[in-house]
Amino acid sequence: MAGTGAFAQEAKPAAAPKERPTVEQMAQRMTERMQKELKLTDAQAKEVYNLNLQQIKEMQAMREKMREARKAEAEKMKSILTTEQFVQWSQMQAPRPGQRGHGPQMMKKGDRRGGGKECCDKPCPKKDKKGKE
Repeated sequence: MAGTGAFAQEAKPAAAPKERPTVEQMAQRMTERMQKELKLTDAQAKEVYNLNLQQIKEMQAMREKMREARKAEAEKMKSILTTEQFVQWSQMQAPRPGQRGHGPQMMKKGDRRGGGKECCDKPCPKKDKKGKE
């Protein structure tokens, strides 16, 4: 019985890789979520969409600059290091298992991604209704 279940899972075709959404699609999704959660007016949603679109485009440009900088760094290292050293250096640059590389790993208490863990052993300061301490 267990053997047939395992066979059935192997028979499934591999899922096709998902296409990345366009910057416009990403901005639209962000805006729709904000419109729903913040109850934005249509005028606000239009302005927020334009801001989201601009932000995403800037982030992608920065990401591309970083790629180019890393590529230039690798070329310089290649000219300085021996082949063995360069291979070792390249391996040192690769992400380590368990690291996501998406910024700080510790989240504040109540942050959805942080799992409700506190950021330290001290109590967090109270905030008023406007989000100020």
